[in-house]
Amino acid sequence: MRFKTLLASLLIGSALAGGAWAWGSSGHRMIGEMALKSLPDYMPTFLRTPQAVADVGEYAREPDRWRGAGKVHDNDRDIAHFIDLDDDSNTLAGISLDNLPANRADYEAAVRAKGIEPYKAGYLPYATVDAYQQVVKDMAFWRVLTFVEARETDRAKKAWYKADLARREQLTLRDIGILAHYVGDSTNPMHLSIHYNGWGDFPNPNGFTTEKVHSPLEGAYIHDTVKEDDIKAAMGDYTPCTAPIMTCVTARFKPSFAKLVPMYQMEKDGGFGAGDPRGKAFMVERLGRGAGDLRDSLLDAWRDSKTMQVGYKTGSYDDFVGGRIADPWEVLYGDD
Repeated sequence: MRFKTLLASLLIGSALAGGAWAWGSSGHRMIGEMALKSLPDYMPTFLRTPQAVADVGEYAREPDRWRGAGKVHDNDRDIAHFIDLDDDSNTLAGISLDNLPANRADYEAAVRAKGIEPYKAGYLPYATVDAYQQVVKDMAFWRVLTFVEARETDRAKKAWYKADLARREQLTLRDIGILAHYVGDSTNPMHLSIHYNGWGDFPNPNGFTTEKVHSPLEGAYIHDTVKEDDIKAAMGDYTPCTAPIMTCVTARFKPSFAKLVPMYQMEKDGGFGAGDPRGKAFMVERLGRGAGDLRDSLLDAWRDSKTMQVGYKTGSYDDFVGGRIADPWEVLYGDD
């Protein structure tokens, strides 16, 4: 069956569900769960329990579930899911991923300088970096709390450390879910392009579809076609990144953007029709890359958390272990 026949039925389902912003519930859930299932034994145990895997799978859907909270909330967060790149892989600010401004404010100023409103441009690289840095901070606090709780002799302080450690673990799982979502978004080529829902009103020499194929492909098609075991086999080995985090993030965007034209060509050739192995292989590779990128990000975050500052103008986990923090209680509980 040709994809356009399948599309008609899928559009009905997606309309009833209110559409989707990213891979859809199934895709995001699988990316989060498979990344945590692949973590090595040296990672904290609380990240590797069945409950943690299930929690991150659900939290990975959260940014899509935020929609409709109100104008202020939605206008700021809905555009975190994408960045529109032109056919030369430049942003709407006219700059490449290799030369993004250091922060979102400067990026949006550059977009406005081109006469374009930021809500049309998206800011997915910044959302991804922000989420990553939050997870590093979470892990840094977890390291320190684990260290001081085990050594504290004052019963009241020890009880507080233990309770705060439990809170930190829940926060970390939630924040990993948010990171999972944006990492997943970046592995969908349509989230990185001006051609985000059909080719659109642009020169179209290849005759690619202009139908709204975004939600059907990333939602119902994934749900009906891709399974966890498929993704596991497609994740690949850990590739650490030691460059600045924005460099790491945009380097992971580039292979996904390169899949955009092949994706539209496959749709044109009927590769996403029911039972066609070509479409499944394409989507398995993309979701496997999402789960692999998330796993790699978590391993990098654990590494970076050892030297991340904990507390306001204090020190890192290494400073606590080395005895260079005079009073851990004041840093962690607060000295006002």
